[in-house]
Amino acid sequence: MTNTKSFITCKQKGSNPYLINKGRVVMDDREIIKLYNCRSEDALLETEKKYGKLVSFIIGKLIKNQLDVEECTNDTYLGVWFTIPPKTPDNLKAYILKIARNQALKKYEHIHAAKRDIDMCLPYEELSNYLAKAGGENWENNELKDIVEDFLESLQKPHRQVFVLRYWYFMSVKEIMKCCNMSKSKVETILFRTRKKLREQLAERKYL
Repeated sequence: MTNTKSFITCKQKGSNPYLINKGRVVMDDREIIKLYNCRSEDALLETEKKYGKLVSFIIGKLIKNQLDVEECTNDTYLGVWFTIPPKTPDNLKAYILKIARNQALKKYEHIHAAKRDIDMCLPYEELSNYLAKAGGENWENNELKDIVEDFLESLQKPHRQVFVLRYWYFMSVKEIMKCCNMSKSKVETILFRTRKKLREQLAERKYL
């Protein structure tokens, strides 16, 4: 049951915890985190209300079976619930989407352990194969993660956007073309050059 008493205790008197976002009334991230800290189940409701579509989008890029999508979605919210607290993420949206992405990847690897779906696994394997080689299966949890983040910061904004859409959101080249208003050759050139540049940086630091 929702811990109403805790919610009232944590709620700041006279404050308005809600924001207008694209015509929707949603709760401010700081207030959502307060709900998690108070162990109020309203935290899950507000999280789903604000970020549910994005969570489903990321999971749905890799997982096509609706039951599997629902399982990953539930596991995502459980992951947030059981890690806040003790964690207090600076960027709640990024924190939730990272958990969603990791859940989708785990489910994807389980489903495709025997049978590979080339079209679906291509974005994942284009990048993850040599990142895993460089930093191990848990490369996102070690210092290699910081190198990748620094690399992304060094990219020009359009190049960073294309790279993130491909390898974080698993968008197809066609979807990126539409989203970024670019030609197919431009998108493919950006992806090729950024992968090459990342490889070179990893090699310079003796990761490859």
